[in-house]
Amino acid sequence: MSGAQAVGRDERLMTPAFLGIAASVLGFFVASGMFLPATPRFTAGPLGGDDIAVGLVVGSFSVSSLLLRPFAGRWADQRGRRIMLIVGAALQVVAAAGHLVADSIALLVAMRLLLGAAEAVFFVGGMAAATDLAPERRRGEAISLISTSLYLGVAIGPVLAEWLYGVAGYAAVWIGATAISLAAVAISWVAPETLPASERRKPEATTSLLHRRGIVPGLLVLCGAWGMGAYFAFLPLLGEQLDLAGVGGYFAAFALVVIGLRVVFARLPDRLGPARLSGTALVLSATGMAIAGFFPSEPGLWAATIVFGAGVAFTFPAIVALSVMGVPPDERGAVVGTTSLFIDVAFGLSPALLGLLAGPAGYPATFLVSSIVAAIGAMWLLLPGRAWARSRALPAG
Repeated sequence: MSGAQAVGRDERLMTPAFLGIAASVLGFFVASGMFLPATPRFTAGPLGGDDIAVGLVVGSFSVSSLLLRPFAGRWADQRGRRIMLIVGAALQVVAAAGHLVADSIALLVAMRLLLGAAEAVFFVGGMAAATDLAPERRRGEAISLISTSLYLGVAIGPVLAEWLYGVAGYAAVWIGATAISLAAVAISWVAPETLPASERRKPEATTSLLHRRGIVPGLLVLCGAWGMGAYFAFLPLLGEQLDLAGVGGYFAAFALVVIGLRVVFARLPDRLGPARLSGTALVLSATGMAIAGFFPSEPGLWAATIVFGAGVAFTFPAIVALSVMGVPPDERGAVVGTTSLFIDVAFGLSPALLGLLAGPAGYPATFLVSSIVAAIGAMWLLLPGRAWARSRALPAG
């Protein structure tokens, strides 16, 4: 019996292999989360960038991530998951350290591009490993739990960055992110391989760059992720406009809502079904963005953060679980890569396009547009007669 088959018959999720991957993901995204509150303010402050520059810097991350993610899926299927984790974490070390010498918008964009490449490689490897380690009927639960490490990192990273900035400025933030990324490299080095060599895709096997099983789910993920681009790019600047004492608490609350719901209701994607759950989640995301747009105040932003976080909690795990349903192990990386690249499309286009709107219309308008995008995805899933079932029936390949 192959390793993957053995894992597939094991109903346990909290195995040493799963916990090792989760620890690696946690370390990587704690460091990644440190850039969320720091990057927009560093661009607008020491580098003197305007709203368009902020959108460009934040969005540039997604350009390299978008371009690399389909290739990362192929590499994960051909070379295994562990090497993707190691390479991704190592690239983040270089990019984080590079922030120490980023004294212009152009150089900061270069570091953001490298961070995007790191995230693309690491994320695909981590998510593919999670699907390897779970029996098919518990894939939604596995993705919910492994992504808990991601959001725990997003919860810890911004708070840590705010504290380091208060102690010693931006240099302390960049040094801290570099050190934690090095720890992620070390954890990834000892993490187990989840795709045995015998089950890897042969290099000579021909596949399209985008796996068709990931396209429909990816478009729905885009609807949910669009608002996250606006939230992370423009909430720090709106917070300064409102004279709030930092926004690290909002980012932490957002992540903790996602974490709490994904842990407590980890099996909900497998029990309720992805279309109904994801559609409802997109309704919550649309509502949260609308609250932020119509009530741009401290209590309004707290309410928006909680509601929006509840929507984000259930959008991604159910859709990804569905996208890999029935897909053989040597194609799962490609499917995950295709589905998740639409996150990069959203994070790349959202800050850049909404940055053009923020100047004349204000930051709340960016949240209102994001609410409309999420509502479109919700209607596609929840209105009678939609074709989601046909996407589920597509054969792998």
